[in-house]
Amino acid sequence: MVELTAAAVFGVYAIASALVLQLVNTEVRTPYMDEQFHIRQAQWYCMGAFNKWDPKLTTPPGLYIVSLAVRTMGACTLDRLRAVNCVLGCILFWTVYALIRQNTRPFRAAIKALTLCMLPTSFFFAHVYYTDIASLLCVLLAQLLSVHKRHVWAGVVGGAGVWMRQTNVVWVALVGGAAVERWMRENGVVSGGLVQSVGQLVQWMKSPRRWREAVWVAVPYAFVVMAFGVFVRVNGGIVLGDKSNHQAGVHVPQMFYFYAFTAAMAAPTVLAEAQRYTHAVTSRQVTCFEMANYALETVYANLYLYLTLGLCSAPQWG
Repeated sequence: MVELTAAAVFGVYAIASALVLQLVNTEVRTPYMDEQFHIRQAQWYCMGAFNKWDPKLTTPPGLYIVSLAVRTMGACTLDRLRAVNCVLGCILFWTVYALIRQNTRPFRAAIKALTLCMLPTSFFFAHVYYTDIASLLCVLLAQLLSVHKRHVWAGVVGGAGVWMRQTNVVWVALVGGAAVERWMRENGVVSGGLVQSVGQLVQWMKSPRRWREAVWVAVPYAFVVMAFGVFVRVNGGIVLGDKSNHQAGVHVPQMFYFYAFTAAMAAPTVLAEAQRYTHAVTSRQVTCFEMANYALETVYANLYLYLTLGLCSAPQWG
């Protein structure tokens, strides 16, 4: 009975998504922006012309391979190819729900999943033929599998995500790092805040026998990252096709776009957490040691954002 509430919320998302897809197909009868390249490539694959490649495309053929399922219904038309992302969007809903459901009641988890899946930057791409939804689904599904300790499958799905969008290799590395960190905490290797954990980690690494199991946890993710490194070496760069217009470089403003968007969308949660934290500080429930941990973790988070966002070229669409 409880799960029926989640199914009802999903029904709202599915109906809304189907109506939007119908509206898009009615009003936008020709490929929208970069859809012209993706649609043409997918149609070549549907015809079995796997040796043909549009030089304007810069992402791997993962989405086009998934879209081969459309051939069972006939020709790979614009409407049907767009429907692929609509279906993937529905799977994305349940993936997000499963991630949130671990620590949240079913109805609240379903509402949160609905909110996240209808985020404009995500919901829009569920109704056009771009790689964004398939890419996001692979990353979150890899995280879900990783949380449930299915690390081999998480690596496989993460690798599939790299076939959707090359930059997903960063998220595969992050999922792998988080998996190792969870293993360490579950096995008592580290505990407490960042400062305390560093000291414990140094002591733990002095005994190779103790960290072999952690290495095995990391292997599926490390394999994907190393395979990607080989690809970059052989390909002569990250992108496929038109490399001249997709050069990697410092793009600091992208970090601020991210901050502004995240701040706007997460404002209610951030304000609530800020109020709780302020109360804890004023009532002396937070020690100086814990505050130092928070500060270091903030620095780490900003450094990570700089490495993953600031060292990327302009946002990839498609």
